[in-house]
Parts: sequence; structure tokens; C-alpha cells
Amino acid sequence: MRDAAHTAPIAPGTIPLPGLLEIAGEAMLAEFREELAKNGYEDLRPTHGCVFRFVREDGMRLTELAAHGGITKQSAGELVDDLVELGYVERIADPADKRAKLICLTERGREPSGSASASSARSSSAGPSTSAPSASRHCASCSSRSPPSAPPPPYPELSQAALAGSRGE
Repeated sequence: MRDAAHTAPIAPGTIPLPGLLEIAGEAMLAEFREELAKNGYEDLRPTHGCVFRFVREDGMRLTELAAHGGITKQSAGELVDDLVELGYVERIADPADKRAKLICLTERGREPSGSASASSARSSSAGPSTSAPSASRHCASCSSRSPPSAPPPPYPELSQAALAGSRGE
């Protein structure tokens, strides 16, 4: 049986930072999905983000996409198959190795990225919710930077093997 201290609601202002970050992340994703649906992309699912997040303009092999996303090749293949069927990506022959295929965004696949950029710009133009000048300067400097030329490395602690190990499997 749980005591009253463990069942009482959390007092305002006492939510731990990871909880606040999760709430903020969920709110941003909800706004992003709403924006996509409003612009006619209601057929996209949150899991499709893995493809849109990592595929470069010049294309990417499925194995590379899976590695960057920290998912299996089979999972990446299913996501790509789904997006090919929906018309967002296509598989083309790799000029460096005709046996391999590159995953490339189609014109339709580039459009949601534009919606995402516009949504992000609207969010950042609203400014940070804090009045701290240093936070405002930091946000402005981050948003003015160029995006990285390569996707970030996957988080090893979130890999399937690491998660399985943490569950004692």
C-alpha cells in the first residue's frame, strides 16, 4: 500500500528538469504534427521522422540511415517502404555502386521539411518564454547557426542492445 506522500499530486514548480523537458518535447511534437496535418500531410507518422531527420539531399543508403537512427535495417526498410508508397521518398541506383540503392526525398518529401522549418521559425520568433537576457542571446545564437553537414551520431545508450541489457535480457 502506498502512503499519501507517494500519491499526492506534484506541487507546482517542483517538476524535475527531465519531466519538464519531456513535457516541452511532447508539446513541440504535437504542434509539429498539427502543422503537418493542417498542410495536408496527415499521412505522416511520428516514426517517419527518422527518415526525414537523417536523409541528406544527395541521398543515403538504407544501412547508413538505420545506423544514424539507431534502428535495425529491417525497421528502416519498413519505414522507407511506407514512405515510397506514400510518395515521399524514392530508391535510386547509387552512382558509386549500381548494386546499392540510395534513399532520396522526392519533391513531395521535401515539402514537409519546409513546413517544419516554417513551424520552427514561428516558434523561435515567438522568443523564449524567459526574460533572462543571457537565455535570449543563447537562443538567438543557436537559431542563427547553420545546420550540421552530417547527422548526429546515434546515442549508444539508446541502442536496442543497451536497452535490452538494462532490462536484464
